[in-house]
Amino acid sequence: MNLDRYHEQHADIRQQVKDLQQRIEPEALAADPGAARQSLVTLGARLNIHLAFEDTALYPTVLKHPDLRVQQRTRQYMEEMGGIKAALKEHLQRWLSTGRVQAEAPTFRKETLAILQALGARLEAEDRDFYPMLETLAV
Repeated sequence: MNLDRYHEQHADIRQQVKDLQQRIEPEALAADPGAARQSLVTLGARLNIHLAFEDTALYPTVLKHPDLRVQQRTRQYMEEMGGIKAALKEHLQRWLSTGRVQAEAPTFRKETLAILQALGARLEAEDRDFYPMLETLAV
């Protein structure tokens, strides 16, 4: 199975994570909370595109695989990502206002870092475990 598109999307998401991490450094956040908010929105959009590809093209194909372990692992990844996606959506809703980001910058930074950590761990797990397994399958 060729997962080049997914690897490229992961690289793009990682780049957006780095951008957001830089923008939420205390000095950068104080100087331009709007840039941090916009970077978060961009990350959310790119992640949603990636998840749409997974949900519509990747997962349905893999769930038809005859090996029940492959199906089970796929369902596990789907469920885990659903939690991260929901947390990010809630985070985006919570921080709609640049004024709120500015007024509560330490909280915004702390919560954003927690989401980025969970997302980074997920990307790493997919790259280390899930995608290599899928790349060996004849699907």
